[in-house]
Amino acid sequence: MIRSEFARTLSLALTCLTSLAAVAQSADEPKPPYTFTGHVDLVSRYILRGASTTYGNGAPLGNKGADAPESNRAALQWGVDWVHSSGWYLGYFGSTINYSYKQLGRSYSDRSITDFQKDKSIENDFYGGYTFGAGDFTFNVGATGYVYINGEHADALETKLAATWGPVTLSAQTLLNDTVWGNRGDTYWALNYSHPLPYDFTFTASLGFYTYEKEGKYLGTTDTLAGTACGAGEAFVVNGCFAGKGPSSSGFRHLILGVTQPIGSSGFTWGAQAVFGGDNRFGVKQGNRVVATLSYGF
Repeated sequence: MIRSEFARTLSLALTCLTSLAAVAQSADEPKPPYTFTGHVDLVSRYILRGASTTYGNGAPLGNKGADAPESNRAALQWGVDWVHSSGWYLGYFGSTINYSYKQLGRSYSDRSITDFQKDKSIENDFYGGYTFGAGDFTFNVGATGYVYINGEHADALETKLAATWGPVTLSAQTLLNDTVWGNRGDTYWALNYSHPLPYDFTFTASLGFYTYEKEGKYLGTTDTLAGTACGAGEAFVVNGCFAGKGPSSSGFRHLILGVTQPIGSSGFTWGAQAVFGGDNRFGVKQGNRVVATLSYGF
């Protein structure tokens, strides 16, 4: 989950490259059919796919109101990756979060809950899939399971399809169940680009776009717990109907521009990103942010 998918993928790729370079074997030694790498990261804030201000349809609630971003302060992240020469891969990513999906999820059925800082969540993403080449293209078919420590109505399964041509990757990730942060059928589209620069810098860019299912159990225009429709000009957001903008069917989510650079041969990599926010699922404009990262690969 920064949980911009682009930022996480970039971090994993950089730590994998660092680890492979550190343990590279001489040409006359047999090489194992797989690689196993890990990373530990510190990010200045944790942003989910450009949602830097609010997931809601009205005035921004802020992080203390169980709203975007996932963390508005420094967050610790970590993960491991296993990649087989046949094309199969498995991985895990974890992160701290600065509010509670447990409290947020419980507020769906208990509207008296207002303390979203109690029992803060830890995100755990388990993913796997298969990559294969065809001509100048590489294709990726996989899935991700999201499991939250201190979570309620937040766990999810998401499919992934991606195609890479040179430095460009186009991916689509589709949610398979309703959660407090998305509706079944929501698809996140990302166009990612990377290019090496002098002095071991790497430039990265990512465009994010969403297509949305307007109606779900926790997000839409109907209070599904009470079984009643929201009023004119209102939308249902987890724990109530609120005045503001109604659901959108699609929207631009973010433009992310970044640079990274390894710190000598220490295993550390630093990075900086400018996140230009688009709109959330209700058409509410997201703020622009700057994010700093420090990663260690092993």
